[in-house]
Amino acid sequence: MISVVLPAYNEKENIIPAITKISEVIEGAGEDYELLFISDGSSDGTYDVIKEQSLANPHVKGAEFSRNFGKEAAIFAGLSISSGDAVIVMDCDLQHPVSAIPEMIAKWKDGAEVVEGIKNSRGREGIFHKLCAGVFYGIMSSLIKIDMSSSSDFKLLDRKAVDALLELPESNTFFRALSFWIGFKSEKVYYDVEERRSGKSKWSLGGL
Repeated sequence: MISVVLPAYNEKENIIPAITKISEVIEGAGEDYELLFISDGSSDGTYDVIKEQSLANPHVKGAEFSRNFGKEAAIFAGLSISSGDAVIVMDCDLQHPVSAIPEMIAKWKDGAEVVEGIKNSRGREGIFHKLCAGVFYGIMSSLIKIDMSSSSDFKLLDRKAVDALLELPESNTFFRALSFWIGFKSEKVYYDVEERRSGKSKWSLGGL
């Protein structure tokens, strides 16, 4: 079974489209699956939509934080309740393209234990944002000795890799770095960032 972890902060309008598109692609690949939405203290009714959809669709499950703890916490909460043989982490705003999922699954079945979604480009970002991101990932790449310049949270992890992440003692987690650091056999899938379907990015420059 494939688990898909989808952090959601005030993404009410994107829940149903995400369910529809992801379900269509994974069912087309002939896989059993679960969609795990983690509402990160949303205030717009996101979790109400998740609950409604979970009652109507046995593939949909959800959890809600008591307040906004951040995307990293939401990712690890999703990993902790997932039950799949492989787990895909992706954004529920569909900027991570669902069309890449079958290739991820194929590489996993061929023996990859971590399949990294690598951006062909960073999409529509300001020059200052791109500069800051470049500096940050340059520092991180130097520290962990792995090139993270085009990394993202869009990944597939084998159950062994998920269990290894959940055993780490870090309280301040950084998923895209830790999933490199654990050292399992990895492959790459390249993708272009899609336009956000609905709503606005929840990341301010200061937050980033």
